[in-house]
Amino acid sequence: MESPSIAYDNGEATTLMSTDADSLDGIAEMVHETWAQVIEVFIVCSHMSRFVAKNLRPRQKAWNVATQNRIGATSSFISSMKIIKMIGLQHNLTRRVQQLRKEELWVASKLRWVMVYYNASANALGIFSPAITLALFAVISQANGFKLNPTTAFPTMAILSMITHPANMVMTIVPRVVAAFAGFERIQSFLLRPSLQNNRGVLPRLTQNEVASSHPTNLNLAVQIQQLRIGDKQVILDDINIEVHATSFIIISGPTGSGKSTLLRTIIGEVIPTRGSIYLSTRKIAYCSQRPWLPSGSIREVIYGANDIDGAINQDNEEWYNTVTEMCCLTHDFDTLPDGDQTQIGSRGLNLSGGQRQRVTLARALFSRSDILLLDDTFSGLDGDTEQTIFDNLFGSHGLTKRLKITVILVSNSTQYFQSADHVVVLGDHGIIDQGDWQSIKIKAGSIAKFSSGNNIKDNAAVVAAFAKLSAQVRAKDEAEIDLARQSGDSALYEIFKLLMQVILLFVAQKWLTVSLPACMLIVYVVQKVYLRTSRQLRFLELEARAGVFSSFLESVEGLETIRSFGWSSAVIEDNITSVDNAQRPEFLLLCLQRWLNIVLDLLAATVATSVIALAVVYRDRVSGAQVGIALNVMLVANTTLLKLVESWTTLEISLGAIARLRTLENMTPLEGGMAQTLEPVESWPSKGNVEFKNITASYLPGSTALKNLSLNITSGQKIIVCGRTGSGKSTLLLTLLRLLELQSGQIILDDVDIKKVGLDILRQRCFITVSQDPLLLSNETLRFNLDPDGSTSNEILIASLKRTELWFFLQGATETDDISGPASDNTPHNPHPILDKPLSSFPELSVGQSQLLALCRALVKAQTAQHAGRKPIVLLDEVTSSLDSVTESIIHGIIDDEFTQKGHTVICVAHRIEALAKHTEPGRVAVVLLSNGRLQEVITDLNSGTWERLGGLD
Repeated sequence: MESPSIAYDNGEATTLMSTDADSLDGIAEMVHETWAQVIEVFIVCSHMSRFVAKNLRPRQKAWNVATQNRIGATSSFISSMKIIKMIGLQHNLTRRVQQLRKEELWVASKLRWVMVYYNASANALGIFSPAITLALFAVISQANGFKLNPTTAFPTMAILSMITHPANMVMTIVPRVVAAFAGFERIQSFLLRPSLQNNRGVLPRLTQNEVASSHPTNLNLAVQIQQLRIGDKQVILDDINIEVHATSFIIISGPTGSGKSTLLRTIIGEVIPTRGSIYLSTRKIAYCSQRPWLPSGSIREVIYGANDIDGAINQDNEEWYNTVTEMCCLTHDFDTLPDGDQTQIGSRGLNLSGGQRQRVTLARALFSRSDILLLDDTFSGLDGDTEQTIFDNLFGSHGLTKRLKITVILVSNSTQYFQSADHVVVLGDHGIIDQGDWQSIKIKAGSIAKFSSGNNIKDNAAVVAAFAKLSAQVRAKDEAEIDLARQSGDSALYEIFKLLMQVILLFVAQKWLTVSLPACMLIVYVVQKVYLRTSRQLRFLELEARAGVFSSFLESVEGLETIRSFGWSSAVIEDNITSVDNAQRPEFLLLCLQRWLNIVLDLLAATVATSVIALAVVYRDRVSGAQVGIALNVMLVANTTLLKLVESWTTLEISLGAIARLRTLENMTPLEGGMAQTLEPVESWPSKGNVEFKNITASYLPGSTALKNLSLNITSGQKIIVCGRTGSGKSTLLLTLLRLLELQSGQIILDDVDIKKVGLDILRQRCFITVSQDPLLLSNETLRFNLDPDGSTSNEILIASLKRTELWFFLQGATETDDISGPASDNTPHNPHPILDKPLSSFPELSVGQSQLLALCRALVKAQTAQHAGRKPIVLLDEVTSSLDSVTESIIHGIIDDEFTQKGHTVICVAHRIEALAKHTEPGRVAVVLLSNGRLQEVITDLNSGTWERLGGLD
């Protein structure tokens, strides 16, 4: 109303009112559309992520489980390689690992296809957006009569590149996050498992005045067990009541599977009782398990334990260390070992013999100066003289534990030591059969005689140290190469061609930049050289540090019972944290080096880009807009390509170096066999079992011989008992038969065939049935696979063998009372069975005796297979009953006699308890071979009372 009337004559106001107002109205509408579209995009992306998660997470989890199964099986096989070769199962287990690998790849392929689809859809945005945008723009421009000029095209491409790259990254990050959540769930599930509950109480300590004024029955107690029950559905121990007075010496005895080891593990808090209570004077207990746990390090470091060895060494500790090692008869071993007590024992103590491992663990327990000492059959790995000497040194009337007033609980079936005990507890029938002092117990001798053993002795010859040392060295080399070999340098070739095309485009667009090409190449070469040299060393350091993390962790897991009983948890946790910190240092430096590389290459790219702009300005009359656009677009991606090229090239060189070292390791590591197979024996060989040793000589190391000019003739169906003191060559004799130790001279003839001319696979699988001292049990495999790795035996034969060894009823009872979980095997050659096709880990833990019976059951199955083929393989027994009670020992010897000797098999057994083994054999069919210092001292065929008296030192 205030404007002049002439202002409305040209229709401007009407246009503003209609067209322009409508456009503003559309903008307002688009404002609401904008935030709605953002929400819509968010919803669509969330639904797409949910779809990806639904398909990706279970596949990722399944792949992790398959990888875990393969790695677990491989680790267990490698750690038991010597026993596996003795039994002849290396090819069976190799096929098993390959099968697990195929299953892992099959599961991984499902995950990979999801990743392929997802990455293809994510990268499609960056690949097709520029092409589609320019094509549509060109069509529209042509239709409207104007051209697509470089001023429009190249900025558009640059903008699209800058937009699509972050979008691609977002789409790529989503599946990685989803996959990471699968691992996070597994970690969280593991960490949220219930912790071990320590329900043990602490007994009050009496003062010296209170002790003097108290009634003898009220003296200080070290351990008090009341109404203890272990096991719910399947009772192991029930109604256990024991009082252990401080400074007393207690022996716990009982048959195999009676719960002796379980009772000790309950005292140290590793087994939670279902009822009852345990009170201790201290929770710091020195514990020696039946299977010694020894971490890597020198013997001195292991004996010192979790103490800071540098800070702990003082005059007092050094004197105590010398006392302990002398009491455990280790000083002689230090003199014979190459580096004395600084000798590295290797992983799991593999560089030591079985007896040495047990004496080192005993010395470690004594060195800790704990008030309570628990020994779980610690003397079973020692020869008679050493065992008696250590027992007198520690537990005699003036023994070390008596002088230091240490409370000792010893698990043993050796009745010769019962008279030295203050209290004897006899377990059986899920409870205590009898307890009291030796005078009262021996009146009821029936409760002990049926399972006791006169002397638990075994010999583990020097072969353990020599063989295990080679195995440990080979595995140590392998571990350092595996992670490096996983690095792939294939992408380097792709990045080279990609960068080459980008450089060509750049120099075509800006010809003057070719002047800077030598300088750029020199800079890139120097940067790559510095980065390669430094990153290679850092990667090596990272691998070594990471190997230390896993090694430390695995050793800690294996020794959890010992660590917790000694009270070393805090020190071990600190050691593991230190290992993790050490592993992070090279990783952090590697990341810093990566940042340095990014900065240098970014500066180089910025310099080149500045040069492009400067040249475009200076020579604007000679350079077209299209050329400048191409050059600038190339610069947007050239930096990333150059960075990936340097990284890929570095990885390629590291990978090639790893491959070269692996090839060197393969070429330098001696193979088994010595000579190629030159003879293919008939299928029925060996059909008799005659063995002849012709003047054989063998050694582990140059300059020393384990067997010297030994000649021995063994006839078919004969039982040979090989005996002798520690280091006499007993186990070596078995290893020469299996060709785990090759002969330096001489021959071994088996049924008129020189075994050196026969392939190792045929020799170990067809010619021998071996039962070793340490039974091979694969807990992650099914019971069927443990008994019959070939998968060729029917259910009926497997069950009959289990019944023969009296294991079937135990396993059957466990299946009826427990909820045995785990998938059944899909690879059974016969009808699936609810017991045979369950993982061995699903059953209750087997005792040492039950494990040995299961190994014997495997031998029975193998004998059945050989019988069908008309063969009579030789049975090799290496100290199979050294840690068993007399009842289980009698069962095993009876099975050996009935199933092997009576059926014409030649049996060669290494043993100390000769009389117990010989009494199950008919007179005239058994002979004792006595070895001394690697030589055949005597062959005794007339076994009478005088013979046992003469061999009493060995039995």
